[in-house]
Amino acid sequence: MPHSTLTIGSVEISVLHDSEVALPFSATFPDVPPEAWAPYLERFPEAYSGSDKMRIHFECYLVRSQGRTLLIDTGLGNSSSNPNVVANIGGGIDGVLLAELQAAGFQAGDIDTVFLTHLHPDHVGWNVTRNGDDESPTFPNARYVAHEADWAAFETPLDSEIFGYDWWAETVAPLRRLGVLDLISGETELTGELTVVPTPGHTPGSMSMIVNSGGERAFIMGDVFHGPAQVTETDWVFHYDMDPDQAGLTRRGMLDRAESENAAIAICHHSGFGRVVRESGRRYWQAL
Repeated sequence: MPHSTLTIGSVEISVLHDSEVALPFSATFPDVPPEAWAPYLERFPEAYSGSDKMRIHFECYLVRSQGRTLLIDTGLGNSSSNPNVVANIGGGIDGVLLAELQAAGFQAGDIDTVFLTHLHPDHVGWNVTRNGDDESPTFPNARYVAHEADWAAFETPLDSEIFGYDWWAETVAPLRRLGVLDLISGETELTGELTVVPTPGHTPGSMSMIVNSGGERAFIMGDVFHGPAQVTETDWVFHYDMDPDQAGLTRRGMLDRAESENAAIAICHHSGFGRVVRESGRRYWQAL
């Protein structure tokens, strides 16, 4: 899948597509009645598969700012780096992030920072590479940045029980052993143009990246949203939102900010970039 690029001031943001699956509405938004999807199936046909499934993209983002090269999230991974998740979510099909990175003109060693929006298993899959019993950071020159609240939440068996399989020990825990993990607790500047901010709800430590350069802005928001319908239906609860009420507050707050600042937006499970627009008093996703 060709990568697409958005320029915000002097910052370059490219979508890197790792994988894609189709998941039924009953598994992703179980409390939303089927008929409620009708206007969004019509408005955003590219976001759905048939009449009852979401097309879930596992997107990562390559960001270049002030001489730095950053990667946002590491996708599903492959059957070596994240075997349980690839088997259970990815249908046994390996992700292609490293090939996408190469197609964009970069190698794994070019990445100096990996920013993990949160520590769910489908966002950390390429963190670590294995060769037999040996493990090493897939991005050998990078510091991996995540929120300490997610580390505290997922270091316990709780989330493995929720998802039904283990992933933490293979994808996240090694980062600390390898000495490449930086845990943060609040708003943090990564470059003079890039700041990460807490956007909790989906997980306690979910974060988003604010790009601010040359008078232009973009928000890369991880799993604050799951597809374009949630830009309108901010109260719809995604199945894996750990604090649904807080997730809804975060969605509305980020939409208020994106609208007032005329910011481009990106969400990790929907392809490409968009902007918030209003029609008849309601907010919608509009692709750029």
